[in-house]
Amino acid sequence: MNTLRKIAKRKPKLINVFLWFLAIILTIAMFTYQDKTGPTYPLTGDIQTSLGEVHFKFLRSETIGNSLKIMFLNPVPDGVTGFVQYRRYKSNDEWQTMPMNPVSFEVSHHGKTEKIAGFGAELPSLNERAGKYEYYVYLQVNDDEPLSITGDKPIYARYKGAVPTLIITIHVLIIFLSMMFALRTVFEAMIDGNFKWMIWATLISFLFGAFLFGPWVQWYAFGVWWSGIPFGYDWTDNKVLLELVFWIYAAYANRGNRRDAKSVYFAGIATLLVYFIPHSLFGSEYDYRTGIGRGTTG
Repeated sequence: MNTLRKIAKRKPKLINVFLWFLAIILTIAMFTYQDKTGPTYPLTGDIQTSLGEVHFKFLRSETIGNSLKIMFLNPVPDGVTGFVQYRRYKSNDEWQTMPMNPVSFEVSHHGKTEKIAGFGAELPSLNERAGKYEYYVYLQVNDDEPLSITGDKPIYARYKGAVPTLIITIHVLIIFLSMMFALRTVFEAMIDGNFKWMIWATLISFLFGAFLFGPWVQWYAFGVWWSGIPFGYDWTDNKVLLELVFWIYAAYANRGNRRDAKSVYFAGIATLLVYFIPHSLFGSEYDYRTGIGRGTTG
Protein backbone atom coordinates (compact mmCIF):
# COMPACT_ATOMS: atom_id res chain seq x y z
CA MET A 1 0.00 0.00 0.00
CA ASN A 2 2.91 2.35 0.73
CA THR A 3 4.25 1.70 -2.76
CA LEU A 4 0.89 2.65 -4.27
CA ARG A 5 0.84 5.87 -2.23
CA LYS A 6 4.33 6.78 -3.47
CA ILE A 7 3.29 6.22 -7.08
CA ALA A 8 0.15 8.29 -6.48
CA LYS A 9 2.26 11.20 -5.27
CA ARG A 10 4.61 10.99 -8.26
CA LYS A 11 1.91 10.44 -10.90
CA PRO A 12 -1.41 11.55 -9.41
CA LYS A 13 -3.28 11.92 -12.72
CA LEU A 14 -2.26 8.48 -13.96
CA ILE A 15 -3.24 6.80 -10.70
CA ASN A 16 -6.53 8.72 -10.62
CA VAL A 17 -7.50 7.51 -14.10
CA PHE A 18 -6.35 3.95 -13.34
CA LEU A 19 -8.37 3.74 -10.10
CA TRP A 20 -11.53 5.05 -11.78
CA PHE A 21 -11.04 2.52 -14.58
CA LEU A 22 -10.52 -0.27 -12.03
CA ALA A 23 -13.64 0.77 -10.10
CA ILE A 24 -15.73 0.68 -13.29
CA ILE A 25 -14.42 -2.74 -14.35
CA LEU A 26 -15.00 -4.26 -10.91
CA THR A 27 -18.50 -2.76 -10.77
CA ILE A 28 -19.38 -4.33 -14.12
CA ALA A 29 -18.02 -7.67 -12.88
CA MET A 30 -20.08 -7.48 -9.67
CA PHE A 31 -23.24 -6.53 -11.58
CA THR A 32 -22.73 -9.45 -13.95
CA TYR A 33 -22.25 -11.82 -11.01
CA GLN A 34 -25.42 -10.51 -9.32
CA ASP A 35 -27.42 -10.90 -12.51
CA LYS A 36 -26.35 -14.47 -13.26
CA THR A 37 -26.44 -15.95 -9.76
CA GLY A 38 -29.88 -14.83 -8.61
CA PRO A 39 -32.72 -17.36 -8.29
CA THR A 40 -34.76 -15.58 -10.99
CA TYR A 41 -32.07 -15.77 -13.72
CA PRO A 42 -32.98 -18.25 -16.51
CA LEU A 43 -31.70 -21.75 -15.83
CA THR A 44 -29.48 -22.75 -18.74
CA GLY A 45 -27.13 -25.62 -19.43
CA ASP A 46 -26.43 -28.77 -21.42
CA ILE A 47 -27.15 -32.43 -20.87
CA GLN A 48 -25.50 -35.29 -22.72
CA THR A 49 -27.69 -38.05 -24.18
CA SER A 50 -26.99 -41.14 -26.28
CA LEU A 51 -28.19 -39.15 -29.32
CA GLY A 52 -26.08 -36.09 -28.64
CA GLU A 53 -26.01 -32.97 -26.50
CA VAL A 54 -29.19 -31.10 -25.61
CA HIS A 55 -29.08 -27.40 -24.69
CA PHE A 56 -31.84 -26.04 -22.47
CA LYS A 57 -33.20 -22.72 -21.22
CA PHE A 58 -35.89 -22.58 -18.52
CA LEU A 59 -37.32 -19.24 -17.38
CA ARG A 60 -37.49 -18.60 -13.64
CA SER A 61 -39.08 -15.15 -13.71
CA GLU A 62 -41.82 -13.61 -15.82
CA THR A 63 -44.19 -10.66 -15.95
CA ILE A 64 -47.90 -11.20 -15.32
CA GLY A 65 -49.66 -11.64 -18.65
CA ASN A 66 -46.79 -13.54 -20.27
CA SER A 67 -46.60 -17.31 -20.48
CA LEU A 68 -43.61 -19.05 -18.90
CA LYS A 69 -41.30 -20.44 -21.59
CA ILE A 70 -39.46 -23.73 -21.10
CA MET A 71 -37.18 -24.83 -23.93
CA PHE A 72 -34.78 -27.38 -25.40
CA LEU A 73 -32.83 -25.26 -27.86
CA ASN A 74 -32.13 -26.17 -31.48
CA PRO A 75 -30.49 -28.25 -32.70
CA VAL A 76 -32.41 -30.92 -30.77
CA PRO A 77 -31.29 -34.45 -31.78
CA ASP A 78 -33.92 -36.57 -33.54
CA GLY A 79 -35.56 -38.93 -31.07
CA VAL A 80 -35.36 -36.49 -28.14
CA THR A 81 -38.66 -35.34 -26.66
CA GLY A 82 -39.76 -33.95 -23.33
CA PHE A 83 -42.56 -32.85 -21.07
CA VAL A 84 -43.12 -30.60 -18.06
CA GLN A 85 -44.78 -31.46 -14.75
CA TYR A 86 -45.94 -28.35 -12.93
CA ARG A 87 -48.19 -26.83 -10.31
CA ARG A 88 -48.49 -23.56 -8.45
CA TYR A 89 -46.01 -23.39 -5.57
CA LYS A 90 -47.50 -23.39 -2.07
CA SER A 91 -50.87 -24.54 -3.34
CA ASN A 92 -53.07 -27.59 -3.06
CA ASP A 93 -52.98 -28.10 -6.83
CA GLU A 94 -52.50 -31.50 -8.38
CA TRP A 95 -49.47 -31.94 -10.63
CA GLN A 96 -50.22 -31.31 -14.31
CA THR A 97 -48.29 -32.50 -17.35
CA MET A 98 -47.61 -30.53 -20.53
CA PRO A 99 -45.79 -32.00 -23.56
CA MET A 100 -42.94 -30.14 -25.24
CA ASN A 101 -43.45 -29.56 -28.98
CA PRO A 102 -41.50 -27.90 -31.82
CA VAL A 103 -41.91 -24.15 -31.23
CA SER A 104 -40.19 -20.78 -31.49
CA PHE A 105 -40.33 -18.19 -28.72
CA GLU A 106 -39.42 -14.58 -28.09
CA VAL A 107 -37.83 -14.27 -24.66
CA SER A 108 -37.15 -10.91 -23.00
CA HIS A 109 -34.60 -10.29 -20.27
CA HIS A 110 -33.50 -6.84 -19.06
CA GLY A 111 -35.16 -5.19 -22.03
CA LYS A 112 -33.46 -7.42 -24.60
CA THR A 113 -35.60 -9.72 -26.73
CA GLU A 114 -34.14 -12.99 -27.98
CA LYS A 115 -35.71 -15.33 -30.52
CA ILE A 116 -35.16 -19.00 -29.72
CA ALA A 117 -36.44 -22.20 -31.33
CA GLY A 118 -36.52 -25.88 -30.45
CA PHE A 119 -38.80 -28.08 -28.36
CA GLY A 120 -40.74 -26.15 -25.74
CA ALA A 121 -43.75 -25.65 -23.54
CA GLU A 122 -45.57 -22.54 -22.31
CA LEU A 123 -47.09 -22.55 -18.86
CA PRO A 124 -50.06 -20.16 -18.56
CA SER A 125 -49.42 -16.87 -16.81
CA LEU A 126 -50.10 -16.61 -13.11
CA ASN A 127 -52.18 -13.61 -12.04
CA GLU A 128 -50.79 -12.94 -8.57
CA ARG A 129 -47.70 -10.85 -7.95
CA ALA A 130 -44.99 -13.09 -6.43
CA GLY A 131 -47.01 -16.16 -7.36
CA LYS A 132 -44.73 -19.05 -8.22
CA TYR A 133 -44.65 -22.22 -10.27
CA GLU A 134 -42.69 -25.25 -9.24
CA TYR A 135 -41.91 -27.56 -12.12
CA TYR A 136 -39.82 -30.44 -13.39
CA VAL A 137 -38.62 -30.79 -16.96
CA TYR A 138 -38.25 -34.35 -18.22
CA LEU A 139 -36.15 -35.37 -21.21
CA GLN A 140 -36.87 -38.62 -23.02
CA VAL A 141 -34.71 -40.39 -25.60
CA ASN A 142 -36.83 -42.62 -27.86
CA ASP A 143 -38.57 -45.12 -25.54
CA ASP A 144 -36.11 -44.80 -22.65
CA GLU A 145 -37.21 -43.85 -19.15
CA PRO A 146 -37.81 -40.06 -18.87
CA LEU A 147 -35.06 -38.20 -17.02
CA SER A 148 -35.65 -35.13 -14.86
CA ILE A 149 -33.12 -32.43 -15.82
CA THR A 150 -32.80 -31.29 -12.20
CA GLY A 151 -33.28 -34.66 -10.53
CA ASP A 152 -35.57 -34.53 -7.51
CA LYS A 153 -35.19 -30.74 -7.13
CA PRO A 154 -38.00 -28.67 -8.65
CA ILE A 155 -37.40 -25.46 -10.59
CA TYR A 156 -39.15 -22.37 -9.25
CA ALA A 157 -40.41 -19.48 -11.36
CA ARG A 158 -41.84 -16.27 -9.90
CA TYR A 159 -44.27 -13.81 -11.46
CA LYS A 160 -44.15 -10.05 -10.97
CA GLY A 161 -46.05 -6.98 -12.05
CA ALA A 162 -44.80 -4.89 -14.96
CA VAL A 163 -42.24 -2.24 -13.96
CA PRO A 164 -41.95 0.86 -16.20
CA THR A 165 -38.73 0.73 -18.21
CA LEU A 166 -37.72 4.26 -17.20
CA ILE A 167 -37.96 3.52 -13.47
CA ILE A 168 -36.02 0.25 -13.61
CA THR A 169 -33.37 1.85 -15.85
CA ILE A 170 -32.82 4.78 -13.49
CA HIS A 171 -32.71 2.40 -10.51
CA VAL A 172 -30.05 0.21 -12.12
CA LEU A 173 -27.94 3.17 -13.31
CA ILE A 174 -27.91 4.85 -9.90
CA ILE A 175 -27.08 1.58 -8.11
CA PHE A 176 -24.25 1.11 -10.63
CA LEU A 177 -22.95 4.59 -9.79
CA SER A 178 -23.17 3.97 -6.05
CA MET A 179 -21.19 0.73 -6.38
CA MET A 180 -18.60 2.45 -8.54
CA PHE A 181 -18.27 5.32 -6.05
CA ALA A 182 -18.01 2.84 -3.17
CA LEU A 183 -15.09 1.01 -4.76
CA ARG A 184 -13.40 4.25 -5.82
CA THR A 185 -13.75 5.60 -2.28
CA VAL A 186 -11.95 2.55 -0.88
CA PHE A 187 -9.16 2.91 -3.45
CA GLU A 188 -8.78 6.61 -2.61
CA ALA A 189 -8.55 5.79 1.11
CA MET A 190 -5.84 3.24 0.30
CA ILE A 191 -3.64 5.96 -1.23
CA ASP A 192 -4.54 8.40 1.58
CA GLY A 193 -6.15 10.72 -0.95
CA ASN A 194 -9.17 13.02 -0.94
CA PHE A 195 -11.84 10.41 -0.23
CA LYS A 196 -14.28 12.42 1.91
CA TRP A 197 -16.37 13.79 -0.95
CA MET A 198 -16.48 10.27 -2.40
CA ILE A 199 -18.08 8.96 0.79
CA TRP A 200 -20.92 11.41 0.31
CA ALA A 201 -21.19 10.62 -3.40
CA THR A 202 -21.51 6.94 -2.48
CA LEU A 203 -24.03 7.57 0.28
CA ILE A 204 -26.26 9.94 -1.69
CA SER A 205 -26.34 7.81 -4.84
CA PHE A 206 -26.98 4.72 -2.71
CA LEU A 207 -29.90 6.40 -0.94
CA PHE A 208 -31.47 7.40 -4.25
CA GLY A 209 -30.87 4.04 -5.92
CA ALA A 210 -31.68 1.62 -3.10
CA PHE A 211 -34.12 3.58 -0.92
CA LEU A 212 -36.01 5.74 -3.41
CA PHE A 213 -36.08 3.95 -6.76
CA GLY A 214 -35.60 0.48 -5.25
CA PRO A 215 -38.88 0.58 -3.28
CA TRP A 216 -40.57 2.16 -6.30
CA VAL A 217 -39.54 -0.82 -8.44
CA GLN A 218 -40.72 -3.19 -5.72
CA TRP A 219 -44.10 -1.47 -5.49
CA TYR A 220 -44.72 -2.00 -9.20
CA ALA A 221 -43.43 -5.57 -9.12
CA PHE A 222 -45.02 -6.83 -5.88
CA GLY A 223 -47.29 -4.12 -4.50
CA VAL A 224 -45.17 -3.31 -1.44
CA TRP A 225 -42.59 -0.59 -0.82
CA TRP A 226 -40.39 -2.56 1.60
CA SER A 227 -40.27 -6.25 2.55
CA GLY A 228 -37.16 -6.31 4.74
CA ILE A 229 -36.82 -5.75 8.48
CA PRO A 230 -39.13 -5.15 10.32
CA PHE A 231 -41.80 -6.22 7.81
CA GLY A 232 -40.19 -9.29 6.29
CA TYR A 233 -37.09 -11.32 5.49
CA ASP A 234 -36.26 -10.19 1.95
CA TRP A 235 -32.48 -10.41 1.76
CA THR A 236 -32.26 -7.78 -0.97
CA ASP A 237 -33.90 -5.20 1.30
CA ASN A 238 -32.04 -6.30 4.41
CA LYS A 239 -28.62 -6.36 2.78
CA VAL A 240 -28.91 -2.81 1.43
CA LEU A 241 -29.99 -1.71 4.91
CA LEU A 242 -26.82 -3.26 6.32
CA GLU A 243 -24.69 -1.55 3.68
CA LEU A 244 -26.33 1.79 4.47
CA VAL A 245 -25.39 1.48 8.15
CA PHE A 246 -21.70 1.02 7.28
CA TRP A 247 -21.60 4.00 4.92
CA ILE A 248 -23.41 6.24 7.41
CA TYR A 249 -20.81 5.25 9.99
CA ALA A 250 -18.00 6.01 7.50
CA ALA A 251 -19.48 9.47 6.90
CA TYR A 252 -19.77 10.04 10.66
CA ALA A 253 -16.21 8.80 11.36
CA ASN A 254 -14.85 11.20 8.74
CA ARG A 255 -16.85 14.27 9.73
CA GLY A 256 -15.10 17.63 10.01
CA ASN A 257 -11.32 17.29 10.05
CA ARG A 258 -11.37 13.63 11.04
CA ARG A 259 -9.89 11.02 8.72
CA ASP A 260 -10.71 7.38 9.39
CA ALA A 261 -9.71 5.15 6.50
CA LYS A 262 -10.60 1.98 8.42
CA SER A 263 -14.28 2.92 8.47
CA VAL A 264 -14.15 3.23 4.68
CA TYR A 265 -12.48 -0.18 4.38
CA PHE A 266 -15.21 -1.77 6.52
CA ALA A 267 -17.92 -0.08 4.43
CA GLY A 268 -16.22 -1.37 1.28
CA ILE A 269 -16.07 -4.91 2.65
CA ALA A 270 -19.76 -4.70 3.60
CA THR A 271 -20.57 -3.55 0.06
CA LEU A 272 -18.71 -6.47 -1.50
CA LEU A 273 -20.39 -8.95 0.84
CA VAL A 274 -23.77 -7.49 -0.08
CA TYR A 275 -23.09 -7.96 -3.79
CA PHE A 276 -21.99 -11.55 -3.26
CA ILE A 277 -25.45 -12.36 -1.86
CA PRO A 278 -27.63 -13.29 -4.86
CA HIS A 279 -30.35 -10.80 -5.75
CA SER A 280 -33.96 -11.75 -4.81
CA LEU A 281 -32.87 -14.44 -2.33
CA PHE A 282 -35.73 -15.17 0.11
CA GLY A 283 -37.76 -12.55 -1.74
CA SER A 284 -41.47 -11.92 -2.14
CA GLU A 285 -43.65 -15.02 -2.31
CA TYR A 286 -47.40 -15.63 -2.61
CA ASP A 287 -49.08 -18.49 -0.75
CA TYR A 288 -52.06 -19.89 -2.65
CA ARG A 289 -53.16 -21.98 0.35
CA THR A 290 -53.80 -18.93 2.51
CA GLY A 291 -54.42 -16.29 -0.13
CA ILE A 292 -51.76 -14.00 1.32
CA GLY A 293 -48.05 -13.59 0.65
CA ARG A 294 -44.72 -12.53 2.06
CA GLY A 295 -43.52 -9.22 0.67
CA THR A 296 -46.42 -8.93 -1.76
CA THR A 297 -50.05 -7.87 -1.93
CA GLY A 298 -50.74 -10.57 -4.50
